[in-house]
Amino acid sequence: MKKHRIFVFLFCLTSALTAQQAGSFTRVQDAETLKTEIKDVSENTSSIQSDFIQEKHLTMLKEVLISNGRFLFRKENDVRWEYLSPIDYTIVIYNGKFTIRDGKKINEFDISSNALFQQINKMIVTAIRGDFVDNPEFESSFFASNKQYLVRLKSVNEQVAEMLTGIEIYFNRETLAVEEVKFVEPGEDYTLIVFKNRKLNIELTDKQFELNDD
Repeated sequence: MKKHRIFVFLFCLTSALTAQQAGSFTRVQDAETLKTEIKDVSENTSSIQSDFIQEKHLTMLKEVLISNGRFLFRKENDVRWEYLSPIDYTIVIYNGKFTIRDGKKINEFDISSNALFQQINKMIVTAIRGDFVDNPEFESSFFASNKQYLVRLKSVNEQVAEMLTGIEIYFNRETLAVEEVKFVEPGEDYTLIVFKNRKLNIELTDKQFELNDD
């Protein structure tokens, strides 16, 4: 599988925002205070379990491609994206490995041996944990609406930026929980992931981050 295809699959994990909703965000004046609050929440989050709804928006298609699945995160970097419908597809980042199961077929990659996989790993964890504060690998800007904060991220890595022009992270304004993540690709295609039924700081086992062909 080509690297570009793997990268695209990652950000097809995923209620598109209307123009009115997007326009309701204004730039945060005191970004440093918001950074501190987000950092505190991130540092105190050891695990996340959530359902998700993914919307894939392609300029070549009028129809929005919708998928459903489950997401797991365990500090520091263990991640599991599992599609439940309409396809059987799972991505796991665990124990220094990047593993993909497509139906019965499993492919495993060593993250440390591939610079692109390292960048992908960082971006996934950063987007979900909100762990981007003072991270020199991203340029960030901060906005607010009545109900949410919005952080726009841009990777300074040129190789990643060629395939992903930006990430938008939507936080609940009261709890600072990540509610939505939007991955924007060149050409205005994007993937929106909406998290539902979130559970924080629950016990997750090693077995939940292992893949087999059962």
